[in-house]
Amino acid sequence: MLKQTILAIASLTTLAVAVTTAPALAQRQPCTAGPYCGGENNPGGGASTYSCTEPLGHLRRVYREELEEISNPNHVSVMPICIGESYGIFRNDGNAGALRTVIADNDAMTEALFRKKFGSDDVVGVRMIGEGKVILYVHPFHY
Repeated sequence: MLKQTILAIASLTTLAVAVTTAPALAQRQPCTAGPYCGGENNPGGGASTYSCTEPLGHLRRVYREELEEISNPNHVSVMPICIGESYGIFRNDGNAGALRTVIADNDAMTEALFRKKFGSDDVVGVRMIGEGKVILYVHPFHY
């Protein structure tokens, strides 16, 4: 009985540690100070490789015809990036430059953006995730 109680306590402790550290692991923040960062606080350390624009670096080309097929706003995911970052993001950082007019003319994408309080001018990246399904990466340029 004692052995089972000890095993149960150990299992619960492991679960509690995993649950409390999971949110911290899920939110990847830039490294600005500490033993694993570079800069004035750690002259010999390595610099962080994190960048809030990472999702924009691996976007494939998206064609006007693909976006014109999107008709359901529930198939449009709006993903804000670089919110609250100390450095700026530019409208030409992603692949959405020539696609903003197509996005503005598409009722489903416009509605999905409106629900999240963004507009077509805020879109910096577009990722097709299936037929008629898309992720729009946005940054609040309208402020």
